[in-house]
Amino acid sequence: MKKTLAVFYLSLFLLLGGCAKNNNVTNPLSKSTGGISFKIDHTTVPSGVFVITATLTRANFTTITKNLNLLSDSTGDVTIPAIQVGTWHLKLDAKDSIGTILYTGETDVNVQENIVVQLNLTLNPVSSGKGSIYIFVTWGTANFDQWIDFGGNPILTRTNNPSLPGHVSSGKVLYDNGIYKMWYEAIYNGGVASIWYAESQNGISWNTIGSVPVLSKGAAGSWDDYSVIPAAVMKVNNQYRLYYWGYRGFTDMVHVGLALSMDGINWVKNSSPVITANSQYYVVGLTDIVKKDSTYLAYFFYNTSRSSDNNKIGMATSYDGITWTMYSGNPVLSASINWEGGSISYPTLIYENNLFKMVYSNAITENKFGMAVSTDGFNFIKQSAPFFSNTGTVKNYNQIAYPYYRKLNNEYRIYYTGQAASGELSINLLRIPNM
Repeated sequence: MKKTLAVFYLSLFLLLGGCAKNNNVTNPLSKSTGGISFKIDHTTVPSGVFVITATLTRANFTTITKNLNLLSDSTGDVTIPAIQVGTWHLKLDAKDSIGTILYTGETDVNVQENIVVQLNLTLNPVSSGKGSIYIFVTWGTANFDQWIDFGGNPILTRTNNPSLPGHVSSGKVLYDNGIYKMWYEAIYNGGVASIWYAESQNGISWNTIGSVPVLSKGAAGSWDDYSVIPAAVMKVNNQYRLYYWGYRGFTDMVHVGLALSMDGINWVKNSSPVITANSQYYVVGLTDIVKKDSTYLAYFFYNTSRSSDNNKIGMATSYDGITWTMYSGNPVLSASINWEGGSISYPTLIYENNLFKMVYSNAITENKFGMAVSTDGFNFIKQSAPFFSNTGTVKNYNQIAYPYYRKLNNEYRIYYTGQAASGELSINLLRIPNM
């Protein structure tokens, strides 16, 4: 049975006054204070939570504590007034009826005059089997976590490839030994695809290395004798692993293959797929792999045919990255929001601060990217609205697809494929600049 996660939607409003900004003040001025107001939606509170306690601490200042009783307070509002301007430590505890803490989360709060920030705070269960609470906290209206389409897009086109294919697509990027490395798909007549390799000093200006693909379709009669498309790339014990899609034709099953390399250029394929399609998983559209502790988690979209209708997102697990077991609880995500259009694809993830963050796309119109989060990699909670669409691209693309979400050199990036009005596909960059 799938675990159920609960969400609090909570808003903070800063009521700032004064202009003192010295965090070491021991005798705060009475006019240099502000207030924080919490608003909690009762309908999202997990079963068993009755009291929310907010505690603010700061060196040389009196600790501030405020409780919200969810049974007696029908509005779900609580205000902490007269907070001195400066940096405070905020701790939120969700408790049961006898005061036992079920969920907790904490962060530093920097209260300054005329500064508007956005903060995401996760309350994690104190003991297992309790689920999790995600608290989305917004101060003011500014959004500093704004994804920005790179003004110089596209960053890699068909003309960057010496064979001049019809299109380039599906870039998979790895930052390794001070070099950005990309494995991408070049598409030729009839949709035949091969995998090429490029390098960059900054992840923006790319040079294709070599005059031939680094991975090509298999020999006639093999399971990948029509096309190969990059799915995910990683480095394990100084060895590169390239996972790729392979298939025999446009109506045939899509399997996942694995090739190994010591330099990222010269590859040796496994003779058979590492994830084999079947009637339930007719298409195994692998697009990312995350390693958590000793377990590999593979994320893919799947369907019972080659149709893009009703695509769902599933996962498989492995202890060695070679032998995979399909998760019995699949799908981990399916279309449920209007903007998704009944079908979703291309999951790609990063794992940081004990949180899985997934970017995915709608699958039919392929013009929007959404995000979902999870504490365990199996149970995801979606954001209600997409965070980026084709209308935000600098080239006014008709479609966007194949996002590849990464944190590289402390900057969040998404490498994605854009389709121009002419139909040509190219590789582009979307990012949150390191501020």
